[in-house]
Amino acid sequence: MTTVNATMVYSTVNSTLSVLRANNTQNSQNIGYSIVASFAAFFSIFGLIGNAIVIWVLTVKMKRNKYTVYILNLAIADFIYLFFDAVVMLLFVDRLLNIRHPSSKTFQALETIYDFGYSAGMLFLTAISIERCLSVLFPIWHKCYRPKHLSTWACGFLWFIGALLSLLDNFVCPANDFTMNTHQCTAIQIFNSVFTFAIIVPLMVMSSFTLIHVVRTTSKKCRPPKIYVAIIITVLVFLVSVVPIKVLWILLYFKLFPSNIYSIALFFASTYCTVFNSSVNPFIYFFVGRQKMKRFSSSVNEALSRVFKEDETDQSTEYYTESNSTMSTLN
Repeated sequence: MTTVNATMVYSTVNSTLSVLRANNTQNSQNIGYSIVASFAAFFSIFGLIGNAIVIWVLTVKMKRNKYTVYILNLAIADFIYLFFDAVVMLLFVDRLLNIRHPSSKTFQALETIYDFGYSAGMLFLTAISIERCLSVLFPIWHKCYRPKHLSTWACGFLWFIGALLSLLDNFVCPANDFTMNTHQCTAIQIFNSVFTFAIIVPLMVMSSFTLIHVVRTTSKKCRPPKIYVAIIITVLVFLVSVVPIKVLWILLYFKLFPSNIYSIALFFASTYCTVFNSSVNPFIYFFVGRQKMKRFSSSVNEALSRVFKEDETDQSTEYYTESNSTMSTLN
């Protein structure tokens, strides 16, 4: 499910280094790719810090509710992806500078783990969007009849699905099969494309449009919870940063452009996009939750609490009351 095929690119790097060595251009190319990989590792570490803060606040400083369970699991999934992506980038630097020569199996193992984090994060983001959309469309059911432990059950199920998707993607369609377009790999790529563009993306888009409609139609007196805005921005960032790269990898698989040195550039581009998507969420929560007048003076804990606790205040109840009053007036 991931947009980053490290094992295939590692093989491409080895073959590319042979070509560059023959053309006496190895040093300049290696230095350039090493700098790009080093910056990717740096940004991954930067995102790790942000997600670690969110995990700490939600586990230590705040009482968990039905929404923060999803946010916590999303932060953990992003943390897993960013950590192992940083490791992969540092290994690439080692290989490019001829310091060490890690095996392809090492890259496949690391890719399987961060693929797991990426897939789970995408599923959690979808679940958050759907959960919020249901709370708007069916407020009475959501407030009175929703199973108490639904969030926990859903998160456990999504972790299992994320692991299954990662294992299928990396063991049924490994790097060699990806390059050779085997029947099994083609089936996996078609399944991934249908799952992403026919299920995940439409659910995210429809849920986001529902929340956007709520934000636009809610009166100034009864503002919607800040988490609505945070979810909308988070989903938009995913759609803009990750989906186009996913399309390019599909085009690469079906040989619509050559799998040579340009696949390395696509690899780093997709790495930067997915790292940005996994790193930006904590900062979205902070900037949405901070008070405008205080600017950066309010603590991260206060800003996150303002986003995640607002749903439990009377503001949400007032929103439901206003929505019901509007429906009664229309009837």
